[in-house]
Amino acid sequence: MTRSYLRFGIQLPHDPKDLILRASIFADRNGFDSVFTPDHLVGIGIKNWSSYEAFTLLGAISQVTTKVKLGTCVSDVLRRHPAVVAQFAVTLQDFSNGRAILGLGAGEGMNLIPYGIESERLVSKLEEGLKVIKRLFEEEKVDFAGKYFKLSNAFIMPRRRVPIWVAGNSPRTMELTAIFGDGWIPTAGMGAKKYGENLKKIRELAKKFGREQDIEAGVFAYIVIEESYDEAIKKIELPAKFLALMSPARKQFLSAAGIDVEKLDKLGIPDLFGFTFSEDKVKRAVELAKQIPFDAVKHRFVFGTADDVIQKIEEFSKAGAEHFVFTPLVRHSDYIPTIRRLAEKVLPYFKEVGEV
Repeated sequence: MTRSYLRFGIQLPHDPKDLILRASIFADRNGFDSVFTPDHLVGIGIKNWSSYEAFTLLGAISQVTTKVKLGTCVSDVLRRHPAVVAQFAVTLQDFSNGRAILGLGAGEGMNLIPYGIESERLVSKLEEGLKVIKRLFEEEKVDFAGKYFKLSNAFIMPRRRVPIWVAGNSPRTMELTAIFGDGWIPTAGMGAKKYGENLKKIRELAKKFGREQDIEAGVFAYIVIEESYDEAIKKIELPAKFLALMSPARKQFLSAAGIDVEKLDKLGIPDLFGFTFSEDKVKRAVELAKQIPFDAVKHRFVFGTADDVIQKIEEFSKAGAEHFVFTPLVRHSDYIPTIRRLAEKVLPYFKEVGEV
C-alpha cells in the first residue's frame, strides 16, 4: 500500500565528520525528505561522547545538499539565548534556500549540569523561549518582560519565519506544541496508540487557541534494520536497554518488568534530565541495563527486517504520523548500510524514490 504523503528523514550520527557528510549526501540523493542533527555538547553513547555544534554543521550540510530539509532534533533555549537561536535558524534558512527546521525541546542534563547551566524549570524556560523566538521571527521590535528572558526594543535582521518543531510527550510540552509548533517531534517510545491519542489532543488544543495552520506530525525513532530479525535484535538489544534506562518515562515500563526505578536515582543513574556522562557512571548504567528484560523495552524501538520496519511505520501512519525521523542505533560502520536498507527496501513501499 502506497503512502505518498509520508515523509522520511534521518538523524545524523554525532561523529565522525566524514560519515556525517556522507550520510547527508546519501539522504539527499536517495529519496529522504529531511536530515536532522542532534544539538548536544555531549554525544549519547557507551564509549564515544563526541559531538559537533549543530548549526555550524547544518550550515556545512546545506552547501552539499539541495533537496532535504535541515533541522535540529533538538535544540534548547538554555545554552544559547533565544535571540541567538532565532538568528541561527534564520541564517540556516537563507543559506539553505528555505530548508531549515528549528527543533526545540526542554534540554537534557548532559548538556547543562557539567557546565553550570541551571537545569530546573526547563519547560517554563522553553515556553518563554518559544514566545521570544516566534516574536523575533515576526515582529519589527520586541519588548518582553519574562521571568527568565527580558528584551527591550530587540530585533533580528534579516527577519523571517522558520518552521518550529517542538519535542516532548508531556501534557505541558504538547500544549506548547499546540500553541507554538509548526511540527511535533516526540519519540516513538509511547507506541502508536498513545501517539495517535496525543496527536489528536494537540490538534484539538491548536484549534482551541485559534491556530489555523496544520501541525506536521513527526515522530523520532531509533532503528536497526537487518536481513534477519535475530541479527537486528543482536545489534539493538544492549543500546536499547541503555537508552531505556535513561528515559524520562522509564518508571512506566521498567516497574512492570520488576525493576525498582526509585533505586536508580540513589545509584546515580537519573533519567536524561539529570544524567551526565563519565566512564564510571556509564559502566554502572550498562551493567544495570543488562539486567533489563528486552521484552520490557523493545516496544520503544523500530527494528527487524524491512517488513518489520514497514509494519511499524504503518502502525504510526494509521495513528496520524506524517514525518518519520530515524536514528540508526548502530556502530559507525553500520550507519550507511542501515540507511541504504531504508532507501532500498522501505521507502519504495511508501513512495517513489530516486536511483540508489
